[in-house]
Amino acid sequence: MSLNASLGGLKIKDPEEIERLIKENNDLKSQIAGGGASSSYQIPYEDLEVQDQIGGGGFSLVYRGFWKGTPVAIKKWFDPNHSDQMVQEFREEVMTLADLRHPNVMQFLGACMKLPHLAMVTEHMPFSLHHVLYQAGVDLDRKKLVGLAQDMARAFIYLHSRKPAIVHRDIKPANFLVDRAWKVKVCDFGLASNSKAQAGAGTPQYMAPELWENKHYNEKVDVYAFGVMLNEMIAKEPPFNGVPLLEVRQAVLDGKRPDIPLSCPKVLSDVIKKCWDASSEARPSFVQILDALKTAAQSV
Repeated sequence: MSLNASLGGLKIKDPEEIERLIKENNDLKSQIAGGGASSSYQIPYEDLEVQDQIGGGGFSLVYRGFWKGTPVAIKKWFDPNHSDQMVQEFREEVMTLADLRHPNVMQFLGACMKLPHLAMVTEHMPFSLHHVLYQAGVDLDRKKLVGLAQDMARAFIYLHSRKPAIVHRDIKPANFLVDRAWKVKVCDFGLASNSKAQAGAGTPQYMAPELWENKHYNEKVDVYAFGVMLNEMIAKEPPFNGVPLLEVRQAVLDGKRPDIPLSCPKVLSDVIKKCWDASSEARPSFVQILDALKTAAQSV
């Protein structure tokens, strides 16, 4: 589906906004086609040294690699038909990440914008939070855990303060990167959008009730998912572990949530419960979450 066709489903009423989105899409598609104006972040594909695969999903795969001798992560888009949907997915993620600058957001370095080699180049960090939790054999004590959570909250204060707000919509341990100094950065903006497209998309175990029901949503879906993930970090167990995916939806809509460990400090369990409240209006902002985590850091 083309952007022009999909705009009808977004119900954008401002003609200037519609015109801006169409122009951005056409400009990028022109560059992808091999012509177009030069861009400050274009990287020739031949400048990249692509190595082993480290992740991926949907239209894209992620590789380790080098760019001018620097270790990088390379996210490559694949679709033999070069469909409008793939081009739009590429466009959305590049244009979202290229404009972001924050210590806790993965650093965008550039993009290869000529078919068939559509790719995005970012800094490379050695571990995902998922790896730290389940594979690294690392003792993630409470102090480290709360420190990581504070940095995550800072990233989302920044993202949600953008005009319009950037809603990530896929918060989970696999989408946070951690370095050896315990600095954490959010990555994978494939579902992030300042539009309302792709309602209902996400990782099921972290999806807020309003996403399951295809209702209007806002940045509070990120707050919900953060609460689920914070509990996972404490429990060191995936949410709804062992529950069939088809049953997760009904469990969430029935108000069921993952068990909070008995050993979880009350100050953290309070944060978790507020974050995953069924009502989006009742969930705190990330500014409030950060304040609560700062308080928690003094007692854990």
